[in-house]
Amino acid sequence: MSIFENLRPHRIQHSLVVFCLLSVLPPLSAQTAKELMIDACYNERKQHKNDALWASRVERHTAGHIYLEEEIETVGGPIHRLILVDGHEPSPSERKQDDDRLGKLLQNPKAQQAMKKNREADQKNVDEILRAVPDALLFEDQGRQEGLEKLAFRPNPAYNPTPYEERALPALSGVILIDLQEKRLAQFSATLTEQVDFGYGVLGQLKKGGTIEVKRIRLSPGIWKTNSSKISVYGASFSSRPLASSRTKLKAASSR
Repeated sequence: MSIFENLRPHRIQHSLVVFCLLSVLPPLSAQTAKELMIDACYNERKQHKNDALWASRVERHTAGHIYLEEEIETVGGPIHRLILVDGHEPSPSERKQDDDRLGKLLQNPKAQQAMKKNREADQKNVDEILRAVPDALLFEDQGRQEGLEKLAFRPNPAYNPTPYEERALPALSGVILIDLQEKRLAQFSATLTEQVDFGYGVLGQLKKGGTIEVKRIRLSPGIWKTNSSKISVYGASFSSRPLASSRTKLKAASSR
């Protein structure tokens, strides 16, 4: 009998001891809520840099009316064409008004350039906000909800926002749902817990109690788009014009 055969029982016994010790050790620490948010926000920003263009049907709820539009994304920004108003075909005057709007846009290079600049500015603002979110808010993992990871969030009192667009972040509390497979933001629901002043209230303000709800869907691997958004945020600018209003936007039947 070789020495290796003599050692076999001891090896088995040793393996069992090691297994028992490992079974009582605490599991490896899972990804923290903040780390998960960092990854999710990074993936959103990554898609923005390589964003594919899609066509969607968009339903807007504005001023008591429901507008169904065809939204076509272009490198210069989204173009909308009216399909239905309150479930009916647009009236001749509504159709003419929509056709005139599109015609003026197509024949006006300056307007197209302005639309492109606005789109680029919006993308830059979104990118800056996504960078700030993991630090501007405090997150608490609340487990699974319908197959998604649920994170509750509240303002981080230690965060000091600097860009104009980030001022509202420290006033938000709510819930974020994250798809763990691709680490993407699937749903965002928030409430303004306090009034937000811009320029000490001179330039404008957003009223306490406003709500934001955004739902996103997976269209293909790595590609997520906003499926619906409901925004009820009120305020005024220095000229007493509303900064925001109550509106609902639904998207469906997206295709490349």
